[in-house]
Parts: sequence; structure tokens; C-alpha cells
Amino acid sequence: MSSPKISGCMKRQVVSVSASASLSEAAAVFRSAHIGTLPVVDDAEQLVGVLPLRRLLSLMMPDFLRLVDEFDFVHDFGAVESKHPSPEALEQPVREVMEPPIFIEETCGLLRAIALMRHHELRDLPVVNSKRRLVGIASHVDIGIALLTDWLEASEETR
Repeated sequence: MSSPKISGCMKRQVVSVSASASLSEAAAVFRSAHIGTLPVVDDAEQLVGVLPLRRLLSLMMPDFLRLVDEFDFVHDFGAVESKHPSPEALEQPVREVMEPPIFIEETCGLLRAIALMRHHELRDLPVVNSKRRLVGIASHVDIGIALLTDWLEASEETR
């Protein structure tokens, strides 16, 4: 019995942006696609980076939050709650804030995928083919459910 591969549980309909897209355009994609990670690709659809939603949202965080380890004692941020990024910040290209991509090839097994995600604290993992072309994306839930299904099916076979 062969072990399940990431290609069996990934989403194949993946939205992405180019590195030259503005952060405003990326924000619109996040909103319309309701996603947490936005792959960044070049003209050949090769994965060149990722823009996590948390990274985009950090543009709106007040500077003082970067200086404080604990802020559970703050009940409300007051006027800061309505802060928005500047138009200049939103017009900068995605390449300026994207992160290097952590990805997996479509032929890799699920345990390697979940181990990679745990090690890098990822919620979503882009999937590429042998030419590094983006072919899918898998969430930790997609992979976890696929692993549980495999484990349960294997235990039923041994009964």
C-alpha cells in the first residue's frame, strides 16, 4: 500500500498574484477569495514568494505593538482601532513585503508536508510541480483530514 501524496488532498484552484501587483490589489484578492495565504508567482506561474494575510495586516498594526510582549491588559486600543494603512503603503508592490516561499512538490507524502508546516508554523502550503510551477495549495486541515482518513482506512483493513 502506497502512502498518500499531497496531490490527493490539495486544492487545485489556486488564486495568486504577481510580485508587481500592489498591496491594494492583493488585499482585494484576500477579501474576494477569503484566503489566508496568497502565493506570488512570476510570468511563468513559478512560485517566487507568499504573502500571508498576517503579513498584510501587520501594516495596520500600531508601532507600539511591536514593542510590547504582552498587551492582554489593554481592553481597547481607542482611536488606533480605526487606523488604516497609508495610500502609499497600499500602492507598494507585493515583492516588497512577500516572504520567501516554503513549498512542497506534488509527489511528496503527507507526513513530510505536515512536518514542514509544523516546523515553519504554516497554515497553508503551496504545492508545485517539478518545474516549480504552482499547481495547488493545501491547508493544515486538508492534510490533517487526509492523514486521518488514511489512518482510519488502514485500521479498518486490519480488523
